[in-house]
Amino acid sequence: MTVPSPFNGLLAYPITPLDQGSGDPDLRALAGLVARAVRAGVDGVTLLASSGAGTSFSPEERAAVVGTAVRAARDAGPGRSGSQVPVHVAVAAASTAETVRNAVAAQADGADGLVLTPFSYVPLVDDEVVALFEAVAAETDLPVCFYNRPAQSGYDATPEVLAHLAGHARLRGLKDPAGREGVSARLDAVRAAVDDEAFAVGLSGDLAMTEGAFTTLPASDAWHTGVAALVPAEYVRLRRAHVDGRPLDAVAERSWLLALVRELGRLRPVAGLHALAELLGVPTGPPRGPVLATPPGQTAGLRTALARRPAAGPEAAGS
Repeated sequence: MTVPSPFNGLLAYPITPLDQGSGDPDLRALAGLVARAVRAGVDGVTLLASSGAGTSFSPEERAAVVGTAVRAARDAGPGRSGSQVPVHVAVAAASTAETVRNAVAAQADGADGLVLTPFSYVPLVDDEVVALFEAVAAETDLPVCFYNRPAQSGYDATPEVLAHLAGHARLRGLKDPAGREGVSARLDAVRAAVDDEAFAVGLSGDLAMTEGAFTTLPASDAWHTGVAALVPAEYVRLRRAHVDGRPLDAVAERSWLLALVRELGRLRPVAGLHALAELLGVPTGPPRGPVLATPPGQTAGLRTALARRPAAGPEAAGS
């Protein structure tokens, strides 16, 4: 029997909350974010990706973040499938050696999977990307999700490269931009090339996903989102309605989430998520420099959107 990919469903990417005095990771606040997301019904949690500013933390800080999140997810109980919700860790770094160290450490700290985007100061080519993923696979036993960020990295993974990595480097998922041109044809091409039930073709980009949830967005195995870690109950209901083809079940959530992510789109990416977290009562300071805090005068739109938040349903308990 085929084992399903661990990168299926709604995958929440929390910020890494920071102590407002010391600037150290606030592990208690992080544990609360993870537990609430799990209890609301997300299918997985991914730490230390772009939302979590993973490249700004030392190895010791990364270990504390991963260990805290793993324990919080386990203590929150099984997910709606009856199994414990997996915790994945983003491991990208500026060198292959550091990426491998991050991956080995994540496995030692209890991670269930790895998320990796090829990162370099110059755009990579296929052979270099393949070598990177194969180096990680040689030193760990965990499944890997390819975080494809062509606009930022200058590299766009082809279906052929993804198929090779699925066969040779334990690649079990793709996180691809939902707003890219020809996204439906792109997903079809990846599925045809990989041809593996254990491979999850997923999308990211909150604005494109919420705008197209009941119109142009193609079916996918997963949604990867940082916003879902902060407002998980609404995102869970939106995702389920999209998958089940029941738009009337999620009209309020879709409309509200769309307004919220549009406001976030007016802010700097990671700083905007920290500002939203603070407005939701999550104790955190701004992300680490060089990223600056969102000026208070720029959060009026977020405040207005939060004031119009729909009444919480059963899944929102504790969120």
